[in-house]
Amino acid sequence: MNRRRSPLLAATMLTLALTGCAGPSGTASPNSSVDPDYGTRSVTDCTGATSTFTSAPERVATVTTSVLEILLALGLEDRIVGVQAVAPGAFPADLQAVADTFPKLGGEYVPGDFVPVQREELLSVEPDFVVGGWASNFDSSLGALSQDELAERGVPSYFALAASCARTEPVTDLSAVYADIENYGTIFDVEEEAAALIDDMKATVDGVQEKLGDVDPPRVFTYSLEDGGAKAYSAGNQFLGNAIIQLAGGENIFADTDAVYGNAGWEEVVARDPEVIVLEVFGKPTEAAFDEAVQRAKDFFTTDPALQDITAVREGNFVPMIDEAYYVGGVRNAEAVEILARAFHPDVFAE
Repeated sequence: MNRRRSPLLAATMLTLALTGCAGPSGTASPNSSVDPDYGTRSVTDCTGATSTFTSAPERVATVTTSVLEILLALGLEDRIVGVQAVAPGAFPADLQAVADTFPKLGGEYVPGDFVPVQREELLSVEPDFVVGGWASNFDSSLGALSQDELAERGVPSYFALAASCARTEPVTDLSAVYADIENYGTIFDVEEEAAALIDDMKATVDGVQEKLGDVDPPRVFTYSLEDGGAKAYSAGNQFLGNAIIQLAGGENIFADTDAVYGNAGWEEVVARDPEVIVLEVFGKPTEAAFDEAVQRAKDFFTTDPALQDITAVREGNFVPMIDEAYYVGGVRNAEAVEILARAFHPDVFAE
């Protein structure tokens, strides 16, 4: 999937209603199964719609990779009946091994060939809950089932807050990620596990913040050669990585861009003169393959004559970052903060 187009797609989703039996108000009726010990629980997703549950879902289809990682971290693998195929190396090894066992809706992962899970295949696993994070996951024009269509079939759905949700304010913290985790905890009756995961992430971020103190933030440019195709773009202040960079004691050079991604030319990147370049690289099946991708990205910057005046290029200040832990909400976002902080401020962490 070309994520650079996803914010535009996400904006089109803001009028969709969520979950089964949703009325004009956008508030869903309780699902058909009732668990008296569970009670009645409601959550609100990216669209602003509220869905109500009277029992925890038992047949879950995840049509976005990042949301699957969170559900696995919460110990919900026995609820998963189908997934969008996970790229080799996208998850930590233990979670990858579990993810690879699920039925793959849409077939095996093919690099650069994203097709949303098609409606017939999704319905074939008889889900009672569908979780996505990209507008394309629910785009009927692409063959997927829209959230309205799922609602008509009595199947609740959830458009994650921390993947490609359209935003109106700069992202400066991980609150959207924590909100997703908390919502999953509510839906699946695993509030304690969700709270523990959030507490662990917050402890990591707080520890970094305490260590950094009042540091001078380096100017940071974040870029994916694999996704950008050698064309310059700006990762704006509504990009989750903006928050991760800021929490790590850096300054996104495009923090003044009020968008997730925007248009930029290499001349503008040179003019803003980043002191550090974060090289976003998708997870790979082996460490050697990941290192090769990192080297290709470095070579792109170091061999282009037009980019040689950039401080980060001249001084070789490149920081590799696994993309799946960085540009969408997930359990590794706090770890990404620490990785970048150690790279931005090595003297502080050497103490």
